[in-house]
Amino acid sequence: MKPKKEDEIMAEYLLKGGKMLEKTCRQCGCPQFEFKGKTFCVVCAEREQEKKAGSGASGKKSGGAPVSSALPVAPSLPDAATGTLTEKEICAGISAIILDLCRRIGEEEDPDRCLALMDAVKIGAEALQILRQL
Repeated sequence: MKPKKEDEIMAEYLLKGGKMLEKTCRQCGCPQFEFKGKTFCVVCAEREQEKKAGSGASGKKSGGAPVSSALPVAPSLPDAATGTLTEKEICAGISAIILDLCRRIGEEEDPDRCLALMDAVKIGAEALQILRQL
């Protein structure tokens, strides 16, 4: 079975009552959703379910709860709520994420997804430039 497109997956969750959030997934760059009291990336969760279904593992085909292994695995910043982040730590975190995105671009076969990752790198680089000018 052909994998669903990202927009198809997100549309399904919107129709099911999911709420699209401003936050994006660090792994795929898609918007995160709030669904059944949980916040997660519906695209990564769906991809994980597709992988499990393809490998013969049992599980829900679509619309299930988020799979913990489908959550973002890219480097993350320390909790900003504590107020302990320095400008240097923020820049280091963004740099680590940009490097991870670059690695994923090299492995990506889908041109549209590659372009989305490249856009994310551009945004991250612009954010670094702004931070360094402060």
